[in-house]
Amino acid sequence: MILSLQSNVMHGYVGNRASLPLYQAFGIETAHLDTVRLAAHPGHGTKARDILDGQMMAALFEDYLTLPDAMQPQAIHIGYFGAPDQIEVTAAFITELKQRYRDLVILLDPVFGDHGRAYISDDIITSVTQKLLPLADILTPNQFELGLLSGRTLTDIAGAEKALEIIANTSGQTIIGTGISSGDKVYDMIIDNGPIYKQSASKKAHGVSGSGDAFAALFLAHILSNHSKQDALYGASSLTHHMIQNSESPLTLNIASGLAEIQNRTL
Repeated sequence: MILSLQSNVMHGYVGNRASLPLYQAFGIETAHLDTVRLAAHPGHGTKARDILDGQMMAALFEDYLTLPDAMQPQAIHIGYFGAPDQIEVTAAFITELKQRYRDLVILLDPVFGDHGRAYISDDIITSVTQKLLPLADILTPNQFELGLLSGRTLTDIAGAEKALEIIANTSGQTIIGTGISSGDKVYDMIIDNGPIYKQSASKKAHGVSGSGDAFAALFLAHILSNHSKQDALYGASSLTHHMIQNSESPLTLNIASGLAEIQNRTL
């Protein structure tokens, strides 16, 4: 069982709408809570945002903790937040779960921004960094987020590798840098108590919204399916870039192609 705490949209595939079908394709039962709901990715011009109130979120978490042990998660996938009060109650909820279930895996995808700019407020970035990052076992920042977390400006692969080492040496966590751009290639790379392992793919002319959310879900799905972390990186990276290459719009990830590929690989 995975509990996924992310945004959701009516159209397209970001946040929970990207992750849930991928988890289901792996046969993994998933609970979820939408932190923010939108009609579509804001790049389409949508403006309305329904942000889950922090007090309501805390009440839902309180109810969730009363459910039987069989309904409690093996892992939690944390993504986008819409307000700082959501982060505080999430941290309290996760702290309680980690006390009850010592083997609980926490994956934090620090959804701060991309392409050189933040798209959430500084107070959310600070709160996630201070309250949730220390609770995580696995981090999946993109190139921009990796730079923020390491305090470095990343312009090449060597810089990204150094940033991974800085965070890993400080935290002892598994760190995965996603979508690291270099020339005509893009790299996903992991550091986990050893040397950095990299997986590359051909760069498309544009990125695709939701690909980071999909990668994080695929990595966690592979881990819960008893793959090594290196194999999980390879599987998540290859499937994510398969979907990116088959996406016609930078705003709509081709999840269907990924689901078909997962089915092909498990036949």
